[in-house]
Amino acid sequence: MSVSRQCFRSLRPRQLLTTATIHNSPFRRYQHVSVVSNTKLNDTNNNDTNSDYLRLIFDDKSIWNQQLKEYTCHNEQVGLLGNPHFTSIAGFEYAAKQAIQRAQLIVERIWHAPENGRSEMRRVVKNLDRLSDTLCSVIDLAEFLRNAHPSEETMEAANKAYMDLCFYMNTLNTDTRMHKVLAQVLEDKSIVQDFTLDEHAAAIVFLRDFEKSGIHLPTKQREKFVELSDKVIQLGREFVQRDPRGVHHIKVDPKALNGLGQNLSRNTAMMDSGHLQLPTDSYECQMILKYSDNDQIRKQIYEAINSANQESVLILELLMKTRAELANLVGKSSFAELQLQDKMAKSPANVDAFLRTLLRHQEPASEQDIRLLQETKQRAMRLPNLPSVNAWDRDYYMHVYDVLDRQAQGKAPFMPYFSVGSVMQGLSRLFNHLYGIQFVSGDVSSGELWHDEVRKLDVICEQEGKVGTIYCDLYSRAGKTTNAAHYTVRTSRRVDDDDADNDVRFAFPQQNISNESFMPPVPQTASTIRGRDGLYQLPVIALTCDFNNTKNNGTAMLTMFEIETLFHEMGHAMHSMLGRTDFHNVAGTRCATDFVELPSILMEHFLWHPEVIPLLSNSPTTKAPSASMIQSYLKQRRRFNGIETNSQILMALLDQQYHSTMATERDFSSVKVWHDLQDDVGLFPSVPGTMWPVQFGHLFGYGAGYYSYLFDRTVARRVWQKCFLKDPLNREQGRAFRDKLLQWGGARDPWQCVADVLGEEDAELLASGDEESMRTVGDWGIDV
Repeated sequence: MSVSRQCFRSLRPRQLLTTATIHNSPFRRYQHVSVVSNTKLNDTNNNDTNSDYLRLIFDDKSIWNQQLKEYTCHNEQVGLLGNPHFTSIAGFEYAAKQAIQRAQLIVERIWHAPENGRSEMRRVVKNLDRLSDTLCSVIDLAEFLRNAHPSEETMEAANKAYMDLCFYMNTLNTDTRMHKVLAQVLEDKSIVQDFTLDEHAAAIVFLRDFEKSGIHLPTKQREKFVELSDKVIQLGREFVQRDPRGVHHIKVDPKALNGLGQNLSRNTAMMDSGHLQLPTDSYECQMILKYSDNDQIRKQIYEAINSANQESVLILELLMKTRAELANLVGKSSFAELQLQDKMAKSPANVDAFLRTLLRHQEPASEQDIRLLQETKQRAMRLPNLPSVNAWDRDYYMHVYDVLDRQAQGKAPFMPYFSVGSVMQGLSRLFNHLYGIQFVSGDVSSGELWHDEVRKLDVICEQEGKVGTIYCDLYSRAGKTTNAAHYTVRTSRRVDDDDADNDVRFAFPQQNISNESFMPPVPQTASTIRGRDGLYQLPVIALTCDFNNTKNNGTAMLTMFEIETLFHEMGHAMHSMLGRTDFHNVAGTRCATDFVELPSILMEHFLWHPEVIPLLSNSPTTKAPSASMIQSYLKQRRRFNGIETNSQILMALLDQQYHSTMATERDFSSVKVWHDLQDDVGLFPSVPGTMWPVQFGHLFGYGAGYYSYLFDRTVARRVWQKCFLKDPLNREQGRAFRDKLLQWGGARDPWQCVADVLGEEDAELLASGDEESMRTVGDWGIDV
């Protein structure tokens, strides 16, 4: 799930947003946890004991319930995720009002900075960052709770707080006075020369985001920008939410489906005159594409599934044209140019260079996959020559090939299941090897958790002590968003130099107004970090998954695919924990969208290494698979990945072309663009009358950024091969990845971070981050 980044909004709502009152008791407790945990990290026996206890709190409810009882008996009640206001429904409204009022105080202070002297101008970037954090401390928490809380009443209260704050943020993103003051600061070399690296990065992010919102435009153009932005949101919502298909139901004679037709007849209630009446968005239609040997029915189903009504096509084209108009308004030739200016890619030409290079690199794999399908079709139909393979043939002949291969080679090796606790234990062991970091059970206060299946982990570094907190909400339940997700509840930020006591004085320099006239500041945590001056708010994130724990006495047993998902999300979590800067707006995963998936995709590679999988096992009855078993399993799992990668490249190229200057042309046709692109780079000929892109919801959410996941897959593969493939538990390499990439969040050029990790051989090719750099990354390819 993704949204565009704005000045006072975090990067991704699922990654993006508690704060607690500063008082002596919890502050001392955090330091105590750090000291105890450091002892465990430096002592093998204690380390094993902690690791086993970590497994038990996930796998044995009685252990966790006993711990909760002990914690909540001794700790005062707090609100959800530690926020003191989120103890009641009314608290959500209060928290939103408090955040808005305190934010407006900071806004006033920024407005008056020029008249309050150089020292106030020097604090403008800090105050902008405080402003963003003040709002995100509520909105990001509300964003999480409106998706995950089991109470509908609480979800509604969280959603209202979220919407109220979003409305206020929209006014800030068009605040010309703040933009003017920030521009003045950045023009003053005497101020800028004293900026730290992350301070300068935060300033540039704020400036770019202001200007992407059209703030620098004359009044009439700025009003037009707001009008177009609202129109884009309305069109985008309609595009994503409406039923786009031109054909909603299709009649199929079950007799023409052989045995499959009998199965579908038994499982499908909708019958009409002896025919199956199937919705085109149904699982049954997908089954027919995969299992039916009737070529004509497969074609009929494929055409119906990929049909489009004219209204959806018009909405898609109007969305693209409106975005193009918005981009032209701020002086950009296309929406892609507007969106890519602050990404690693930088320009549409560079993205095209990457995708076309990757396409050529992957050609042997995709051609081999197509050859397999041709040979399978030839064999099944007993044809003298290799036939062409159509789009409606793909799933069916993939299935036929798998059946024939299993008959010849046998089934794929059995891969063991591991409990959630064993996986969390293994992740803690892995991060200990790589980064000197461990998970320990966190101290929980009454009212802090939103469900009895949630677990709280403190993240402990052997050198720095406690560095953050992870809430794990890993099991499925009614009403909970089902997608695996990483929510940033709070980012790292230095807080001892906030100077909040002077907000009122500098906000109203000509008036005698007391602090008591305003709501108190948003409650703030403050912790020490060994080796760093000052006090910091530590990052807090929440991980959600939808694992099934209704079997095995409540202990969820995970497949390797589910474990890979958890590894991926933990990659984001480590970026949040270790990407700790002095400035909230560039901490952790608040970085370029074509960089943010690198740590998470890299984690997927670790899972499949024969030295890592044993870290998950804590039982003599659950043996880790051998290297040969892993490779055999992966070979079968990754079969036809060449076709899948080609499909992803095709979608990324479509995203680029729809958001290119093509959208400004009078005769722009989204249908023609799609069919031409399929015939140019796709593996299957386009099918007349079909228009799949009306179902491509990411065209709205990503908007010229769909290439990002492919880009990060190639970079992650390179990092894995050069740094970790030979020794995935190597502390030296892990520390280098932490220090040279993870710790910077979004405060440093990601090209430089990647170049530093990969070393001299690649550094010269990457440092410029230009079109040639993008071609270099494309030529690294994707593992298939």
